[in-house]
Amino acid sequence: MSNDRIDAVSGVEDGTGWSPERMMARLGGDEALTHQLVALFLTECPRMMADVRASVAQGSADVVRRAAHAFKGSVSNFTDRGAVVTALELEHMGREDRLADAPATLARLEQDVAVLMSRLLEYEAGK
Repeated sequence: MSNDRIDAVSGVEDGTGWSPERMMARLGGDEALTHQLVALFLTECPRMMADVRASVAQGSADVVRRAAHAFKGSVSNFTDRGAVVTALELEHMGREDRLADAPATLARLEQDVAVLMSRLLEYEAGK
């Protein structure tokens, strides 16, 4: 396949590190809880990403650190790769007060989140 994106039904990895089967296994097979967490994330993610964007635009290292940390905590319910790794990078940039590459890292985070959100929306739609 020419890109890393793979159909959610096939179960083949797409780079997000998320699959409904893995998440349900971590939740003791609780499909209802999986759906609740996915729905909550789909609702809250745009607000949290807006906070991360605003923090980078503001240019305050501590604000970037806090926003990236909060987002990382939320997205880590679904994966330990992709968006989590990129959010951790942004958090470290804030902690170390080195924001020169923060806009580029934010752009990568936006891409990672878009792929994950697509997968979660597919899951919610029953695909």
